[in-house]
Amino acid sequence: MLGHLEAIEIAFPPEIQSLDEVAQEVGLSRLDIRMFDRFYGLRRFHGGPGTLDDLLTPVIDQMQRNQPQAFAAISHVVHCHTVPCVRVFETVSQKPAWLDRFAPHTEFASLTMGHCATPLTAAEWLLKQLSPGRFGLMLIGEKAFHPRVKLIKDTTLMGEAACAVLLARQGNGPTILSRYTGQDGRFSIQKGADEHETSDFGQHYVDFTRQHLQAALDKADVTMDRIDWIAPHNVNLSSWHRLAQLMNFPREKIFLENVPRYGHCFGADPFINLHQLQQQQRLQKGDTVLLVSVGLGATYSSLLLEI
Repeated sequence: MLGHLEAIEIAFPPEIQSLDEVAQEVGLSRLDIRMFDRFYGLRRFHGGPGTLDDLLTPVIDQMQRNQPQAFAAISHVVHCHTVPCVRVFETVSQKPAWLDRFAPHTEFASLTMGHCATPLTAAEWLLKQLSPGRFGLMLIGEKAFHPRVKLIKDTTLMGEAACAVLLARQGNGPTILSRYTGQDGRFSIQKGADEHETSDFGQHYVDFTRQHLQAALDKADVTMDRIDWIAPHNVNLSSWHRLAQLMNFPREKIFLENVPRYGHCFGADPFINLHQLQQQQRLQKGDTVLLVSVGLGATYSSLLLEI
């Protein structure tokens, strides 16, 4: 047992773009649009103007309002992001407006090297930093500020979301039973949008994910039939349908309802999906949930939770 997931807060930018609008920005053909709609299930995306601080501030405020005692006891904050540089160059040295929400002793960090899988890996690292009675806060979110950031070729389209995840070594929330991370350096040059890309990760993605998902179960000493839900990253529908078939896992137990609603929101997807499962009261005490994400590079990471 690694710790507890005490609370999740989610926020989306108010503007919503259709698939056609995003396709025009990133240069998709009509054939591409049909593929992203019919096979990948990607249909609308939150985003728009505003800074990274504008994106993150609402979830910080929500967490402070809804968990005031725990918020006052936060000792560590880590921002997990996919794109290495998340701020415009001339604003890098500016202090985020939300920094003053936290106590003076709070330590801050930024993690990115697992790309979209970073938050699931960071959870264990953050928990190890905490003293008894203290809390850690993961902030997940970034701006899809450029067409090369919005599109992963032949795979997915990015939306924007912000997520705050409150963690503790001891608590009352879902128990984090195990964390697994696996990598394959053959795909380390994958950029996602380069027409001259030499990596063929897209052809290996499903098998890579299947192998490491099984390794995660083996590490935790559980079998697939013990998993009640998978809260995945929202890369697309077709890859998860294929994974469900290969692993003989019920497709309806992979929470994919947010793929057409939000697109792929970088590293926030598994927590958005877990939060909605909780809000919709589809989880029972004792249920086992596997949070899964894959980042370019390639990195697989997952957290096994008991509700």
